Amino acid sequence: MKFVSSRLLRYLLFGLASAYLAVLAGGVYQTERTSVDLAAFPPPGRMISVNGVNLHLYCLGSGSPTLVLEAGLGENVLSWYPVHAKLAQTMRVCAYDRPGLGWSDPIDAAILPEEVAENLHTLLNNADIAPPFVLIGHSRGGIYVRAFYCRFPEQTQAIVLVDSTHEQSPMHQYPYASWDYRKQALQIAIAEPLSRIGFVRLLGIADADRRPSPLPAAILAAKTAVQNRTDTAHAVVNEIAVMRQGLDPSTPPPSSLGNLPLLVLTAGNLVDPDLAAREAEKAGKNVEAEQALVRDQQAEQDDLARLSSNSLHIIVRNSGHFIMQDQADEFVGVVSEFVLGIPHINLAR
Repeated sequence: MKFVSSRLLRYLLFGLASAYLAVLAGGVYQTERTSVDLAAFPPPGRMISVNGVNLHLYCLGSGSPTLVLEAGLGENVLSWYPVHAKLAQTMRVCAYDRPGLGWSDPIDAAILPEEVAENLHTLLNNADIAPPFVLIGHSRGGIYVRAFYCRFPEQTQAIVLVDSTHEQSPMHQYPYASWDYRKQALQIAIAEPLSRIGFVRLLGIADADRRPSPLPAAILAAKTAVQNRTDTAHAVVNEIAVMRQGLDPSTPPPSSLGNLPLLVLTAGNLVDPDLAAREAEKAGKNVEAEQALVRDQQAEQDDLARLSSNSLHIIVRNSGHFIMQDQADEFVGVVSEFVLGIPHINLAR
């Protein structure tokens, strides 16, 4: 018995030592590869200090107002690549990375939309970019740009919502979204510690080319490089923690935008009940449930369009969630026409 116990103890110690060495080696691998990636793909813009945290700001073009691009959950300035330079041919366009995303430094705690708005305001001020601003928010970014307007209405000349998230979206989609949000939060929470030891990088879990993309290979490579940072997983965990508040029935609806010029762009593929039925049948999902989600999505987008008495709602056909990538030319045309139609615009040409 003593011999067996001794052998089991040796096996246990050997296993623990092996696991420790594997974690150590993974940590070194992750650190070294991150350094190599960031050297190969430096930030395209400039780093601006905001309350001691360096945030990445990437501006092109000139003129007033300045278009400010707010990316969606886990995204960075490169998600706007197909439209950024094209919009900048007639106006100044600035994209930036929230803390921990893209090339921006991380922060430890989750931040509320109001704090995102404060950070953005300080970033623009510290970069000497004067108002007025036209705020363009994609997905989760739609909540952040509306928070900016609520905090700084006098500096906001217009808002463009690009398939924007609705504050009460999880509640509207209940019970479907309840499990989806919890599952997503669990997956990301597991991915965060695994990213520290290079496991996420090795498996390609955070790679930007896991779905067919219109982005060029070089942009996908840069996007993959920054998404494989450990900071990215931590930042997404923080944002999802705040997003899940929408599961609470007490979550307030979106705030009114008064008569602020508002353009709402909705992904046509996500509000098409016939397409939803076909995709559900292919995937073996419940057709009625998927069509119900489509109706919810349409109702939410309609609700967002009603936030202003001066709004335009366009459903972009043949487009998924990333409208600025799937239908880049239409996006640039519609947004440019909208901005040019705002009174008192002075664009450099």
